[in-house]
Amino acid sequence: MLIEGPLKIAVLDDPEQPGRELHISFTSEFQSLEQSGQANDFTEYLQLLGRSIESLSEGDPNRAGMLIVQQIAEQLLPHLQTGDLEISETIIVEMGRDYASDSLMGLLNS
Repeated sequence: MLIEGPLKIAVLDDPEQPGRELHISFTSEFQSLEQSGQANDFTEYLQLLGRSIESLSEGDPNRAGMLIVQQIAEQLLPHLQTGDLEISETIIVEMGRDYASDSLMGLLNS
C-alpha cells in the first residue's frame, strides 16, 4: 500500500551488516512550505497513515512496515511543530533484521 506524503524513505540493506539503515528525507514540495504549513501537512499525513493502518488486518504484510513509519513520524512531529528539525538533511535510522524490517522493505518495494 502506497501512502503519498512528505517523506521519501530509502533502505540501505547491506547483507554483510547486522541491520538495515532507513534514509529518511523530506520532499522538496514539503520543504518549500512555511513552518506552520509543514506542521499541518505532517499532522494530516500522520492521520492518513493511522487510518490506513487501522484498515489493514493484523496479518497484512504491509502493516508492520507502516507502523514503523508511523512511529518515526510521530517522533518527528514535535520537532517540525517547533521548527527544530533541519528538514533539508537526511535522517538515518538504524534497525535490525526482523519481520518488521522485512515488512517495511516489502512496503517500499511495492
